[in-house]
Parts: sequence; C-alpha cells; structure tokens
Amino acid sequence: MEDLNSEMSKARWKDFYKVAGTMALLIVLVGLVDMITSMLAGEASENSTIGVVEWFKLFQTNRFAALSGLGLINIITLSLDVPVYLALYHVHRRNSPAFAALATILFFIGTAIYISSNTVFSMLALSNQYAVAAEAQMPLLEAAGRAALAQGADLTPGMFMGFFFAQTAGLIMTLVLLQGKVFGKWTAWTGLAGFGLTSIFFVIAAFAPAKFDLAMIFAMFGGLLLMAYHILLTVRFFHLSKKD
Repeated sequence: MEDLNSEMSKARWKDFYKVAGTMALLIVLVGLVDMITSMLAGEASENSTIGVVEWFKLFQTNRFAALSGLGLINIITLSLDVPVYLALYHVHRRNSPAFAALATILFFIGTAIYISSNTVFSMLALSNQYAVAAEAQMPLLEAAGRAALAQGADLTPGMFMGFFFAQTAGLIMTLVLLQGKVFGKWTAWTGLAGFGLTSIFFVIAAFAPAKFDLAMIFAMFGGLLLMAYHILLTVRFFHLSKKD
C-alpha cells in the first residue's frame, strides 16, 4: 500500500513539474512582450518623475503602457513563479531542505508584499473616474492618485520590500541549485547572475532615480539572463516529468 501511495505521489509531482515548466516558459514569453513593447515605446522614464495627471492620461491613451509601467508585468511574473518555486523546493527537499524552504518562503512573502502594495488597479479605477469627472472633482481624484503613487508606484521606495524578499529568494534558490546538481551549474550560475544584476537595478531605481539610465543597463542584462534561466528550468522540469 505504501509503495502504491509513493508511486501515485511521484506521478502527481511529475505532472506538477510539467506545470512548473510551462509557467517558467510563460515567464519568458511575458518578459519578451514587455521588452518588445518597451522598445517600441521609446526611452523609459523613472516613475517618480511622472505626475499623477500624466498617469491618468496614459491610462486613457495607452492602457497597456500604463499598466506595465505601474507593475502589471511584475505581478504576472511573480504569480507565474509560484509553482516554479514549489517545484524547486520539492526537487531539493532532501539535499537542501532548510535553504530551499527559506527561499520559497521568502519568495511567497515578497510576492504577497508586492501584490498587496501595488496600486496599479487603483490608479486604473481613478483614471477612469478622472476621465468623466466634473472639474470640481478633479483635484480630489488627483490627490487620491498622488497618495496611491506614493504607496505603490512600481520601482519606488514604497515597493522595495516586495522586490527585496523576492530577489533574495531568487539568489538563495540559485545557490541551492548550484549545490544540488539537479539542474546543472549553467542553470544555477545564469540565475545567480540574473538575480544579482536585477537586484542592483531595483536598488538604483528605488533609491537613486537620477541614475535610472544606468539602472536600465543592469535591468537589460539581468532580464536577458533571467529569461535564459527560466528556459533552462523549463527544459529540466520537462525532463524530470518524464524521468523514471
């Protein structure tokens, strides 16, 4: 009976590895969409330099750019990464149970902080109200928008803690991969370098906005490395799903 339960559990986890691999691949596709649309939009601006009325107008003229600029892509990416971290923990639960669990917990904390703090949908609702508001109501909506941006505009100090926990989780998990030897050293080093560069980007973007152009260099190379990392994870997850 125990052998039967063990076989059923293995079969379920193999199916889950396929789910994790699919989610990792979707993260790459989302990243490519974000990269292409950002290139088409032209030079990126630091969020703290964009006024509330400009955000309201952008939501009405280019909704995708506004949603992306205020963190929708990050929300999608973090959500897709949930099964990836669960699968990575399961793979390494015997070799590095403590650090794999720590990375997974930190990732969940970071994701919860980021999504709960982000105000992209609040700004969308305020923008829709602003578009049809009477002149007397506009100052109130602008004040509400400024408060929302102060709390949860993407790449600002108000959102840093979510990034901090999530990036720390990524760095720890790639070190677990490096020691576990299940995913290969190239996968681990690619992920470690990607998370390292994007961590520098988030710090500069949040606390040194005057150097945003420099931050974007770290973001570009870090983003490319993380896309490669997730492709390597996808290949390995599908391999594990077929392994006896």
